[in-house]
Amino acid sequence: MDIYKQAYEENIRFERAVLYKFKPIKIPIPFWDSTGGPFDKVPLDAWLELYDENGICGQAPCSENMKDIIPLIMTGETKTYEQWYQKVYWAIRNNGFSGEAAVEVGRFDLALHDIMAKRKGLPLHKFMGAKRDWVNVYASGCGTHLTGQQMVTEVQQFIKEGYTTFKMKVATDFGADLDRDIERIRIVRELIGPQGKLAIDANQLWNAKEAYEFARRVENYNIAWLEEPVHSYDFEELEKLTEISPIPIAMGESPRCGKVMYAYIKAGVKQLQPIPSNLSGVRDWMLVKNQARKYNLELTSGGFSHITASFIATADEEDMVEYLVPLMRTFYDIMELRPEEKDGKFYLPSEPGICVSPDFKLLKKMGCIEAIEFF
Repeated sequence: MDIYKQAYEENIRFERAVLYKFKPIKIPIPFWDSTGGPFDKVPLDAWLELYDENGICGQAPCSENMKDIIPLIMTGETKTYEQWYQKVYWAIRNNGFSGEAAVEVGRFDLALHDIMAKRKGLPLHKFMGAKRDWVNVYASGCGTHLTGQQMVTEVQQFIKEGYTTFKMKVATDFGADLDRDIERIRIVRELIGPQGKLAIDANQLWNAKEAYEFARRVENYNIAWLEEPVHSYDFEELEKLTEISPIPIAMGESPRCGKVMYAYIKAGVKQLQPIPSNLSGVRDWMLVKNQARKYNLELTSGGFSHITASFIATADEEDMVEYLVPLMRTFYDIMELRPEEKDGKFYLPSEPGICVSPDFKLLKKMGCIEAIEFF
């Protein structure tokens, strides 16, 4: 029996939980995309510490909605991983599997996996079967709010840090200035040269016809993929687009359930983008990874990128972590344990469990801890 299966069958009893609530952690420059903004803080509302009967602590980023889950597990009962997960998963059934309740189940599941990995003395990526301690990363940024010079400065910094794949936002101000977007793409392509890979992201703005027309206008810039060009649940428009688009289509950041991803595959996407911190469980992400392999699709994954690195390490070497630098670098800066950023890669630490842990002393000094609750 392998370590992963063995851990699933071991009993767990939860002795206590600690929930840290954070004040807004501001980022240096607010970030905008085509359909949203300003994003002016790290998307981190709270942090869970969950202790088993041996004092082993499982951690995960979360929201205050974790308060709805904690009473379900702080019962004094002893259950296997599977029993705990099924209890919590089905308890949120009537909230649906596409909302914040499902996300919180996934973050509880991450804390559970943290405990199981630490019980085995393994970093999470090794516990989940990874054979390497690094992942390829692409730099994501170029928000629609930046001036031309600000964008140039940002891309030059990405290049200096060793990144060779880049993603930028397009469809400025709900697509109101597409000529400006095309000029921005031209500038970035010139900066990164013909060897750099360049992707563009429209954040679900268009229908198939609009997305196709834009793709035709920019295809000569050798675009690696066009991300979320249509609504994430409009599979009819997506299928229309994939049949005619001169640029490969990427989808998959928005669903909270891995079972939705097969619909993207059937609709003809060329890249799947599951986000571990958006899905309702670790195995949901692993399911999508296996689908990408089965259908020979590219796989990228973002969200809390430094945590996501543990997941991508279990995938193929060419699969990549999205590093949304304007938001996630500040997250990196407030972590005490974290991967090393070097030469366009993340190198994962060898400590057991998930590869990040907040620097609570720093957060306290910054005045960012609003409350601490004990259960």
